[in-house]
Formats: sequence, structure tokens, C-alpha cells
Amino acid sequence: MNIENLKYFISVAQLLNFSEAARQNNVPQPKISRSILELETQLGAKLFFRTKRDVSLTREGETFLPYAIDIVDMAEKASDMVELVHSGQTGYLSIATVSTTSRTLASFLSVFSTRYPDIMIDITQNTGKTQALAMMENRFDFHFAHLSMLPKDGRLDYVVTHRDKLVVVVPKGHRLSCGKLDFEKLFQEKFIMISEPESPQLYSKIMEICAAHHTIPRVIHRYDKAESVLLSVGSGLGVSILPKGLTHAFLPDTVDVIPLGSNGYEIEYVCAWPKQSTNPCSKIFLEVVREYFPLEPERTGKP
Repeated sequence: MNIENLKYFISVAQLLNFSEAARQNNVPQPKISRSILELETQLGAKLFFRTKRDVSLTREGETFLPYAIDIVDMAEKASDMVELVHSGQTGYLSIATVSTTSRTLASFLSVFSTRYPDIMIDITQNTGKTQALAMMENRFDFHFAHLSMLPKDGRLDYVVTHRDKLVVVVPKGHRLSCGKLDFEKLFQEKFIMISEPESPQLYSKIMEICAAHHTIPRVIHRYDKAESVLLSVGSGLGVSILPKGLTHAFLPDTVDVIPLGSNGYEIEYVCAWPKQSTNPCSKIFLEVVREYFPLEPERTGKP
């Protein structure tokens, strides 16, 4: 499908005027008309109702318009990126992450972008379930995630970036905030939980804590994203157990954080990457990763 034809179609669809679309694109009006006719022939559908006075989109035209815009935007983005990479002005890296790594990732990227300002970073934030799937499909250059999310087939190499303790999170000024944590009182509270299908690793850790105290939490809400859990706690709807780092990254002034004691419940996080990468920027990124996280072990193969 011709990109130029799509651009002309978008112009007419937005202006609802063939003459004005021709002026805007600095081409003769017959060229606009021919382009629309070519598109309609290819699609096998009429895109515009046209009279001597008015132009309007058909239902087929209305349906096609957002897709045409996406195609043109993507083509322009790809063209711009190829031009920049070819000229040596920049590069591109894709990163998939989960919200509980936000603070560490932001700190690292601040260092990396200062050193390599012309390398573009595209960040996709996933739930636990979609992050695990992304790591299986090798669609990203790097992954910041829980260690337990790594595929078991050894397709990824990784370094441990940090470990984060789990803590009890309650609304600001809650009665549990004062003194040593009373687990009996804790489990009398309304609990807000992360969804097990979307974040099985965190959910499992929380249930492990509950099992250690021979209880089942009184769950009133479940959310797919940990930051949604934190928002609900901050709004006074209940209490939860979350990674401590998340409370620093989101809404720290609306909640109180209570340590779980000396049991050492924590989640280990990693930066992982495909063993075979064709992106020249990956090597640069990895060098900074190894420099930034020097005290944590680097591992190959199965986690």
C-alpha cells in the first residue's frame, strides 16, 4: 500500500476538502483524486461520499482512517530511525520492565543517558505475566524483572541488579504504624492484593508470609499492577504487602511502611538480555550495566 496515497487520504479525511488537501500537500487536485481512487480500488470499498458541495467519510473510510494514520506514523518513525542510525547520530534500545524495578531502572538510565545521550531508549512497562511472556519471546534488548521470571531454558544471560525487601504498607497514620508489627492485628485488616495471574512471583511471596503465620488474608480487592495496590492503600481502602522500593517510587507521602522483621522476605531482581544480539547498542548498554552493578554476580544459563 502506497504511503503517499495514505497521506493524501488522511489529509482529505481530516479536511473534508479535496482542494484544500491538494493545497496542503502542494500537489494538483487530480493527483489527490487519483490517489483516493487507487486506495478504494485496492480496498474494494468506497472511502468518501462526495457531492459538489460536501465531502464526508463512508463507514469504511471512518474504519480505515486510524489504521492509515498508524501506518504512516510507523513508516515515518522507521525512516527517521534508519536515517539516524545510518548517519551514526544515534541508536535504539528496547527495554521491558515491571513497575517494582522503576526506581533502580530510573537511576541507572540517568547515568546511561548522560553518557550516551544520542541512544534512544524505548521502555515498555509490563505486568508480571506479560513480562515473563516478553522474556520468552525475545522481543526486547534488555529486561529488568524478578529473577524468578527468567525462562528456564537458559536463553538469557543476566546480572543481579538488587534485592528488595517486602514490607507491610498501610495508609498514612494507620494504627499499625506505631511500635512493633502485630501480625495478629495485621491479618484482621482488609487486604489489597496483587493479582496472582498477572504477578505470580509477588503473589506467591505474600502467600508464603501468610502461611508462615498460619492465616489467610481477608482480601477485598485484587489488582493487576502493584502501583494500583499502592494507590488503593494510600486511599485508605486497606493494607498490603509490597516491595519496599515500590513505595519509594510511587506515592511515598500517602502510606506508612512497616518492616516484616528479621525473616528476610525479599525479591531478587535482574537485568537480562538475549545471548545472541544484533543490536550494536546492546554492547554499549551492557558495559554500563556491568559497571553500574559491579558487586552483584553475573550468571549464564538457568537461573
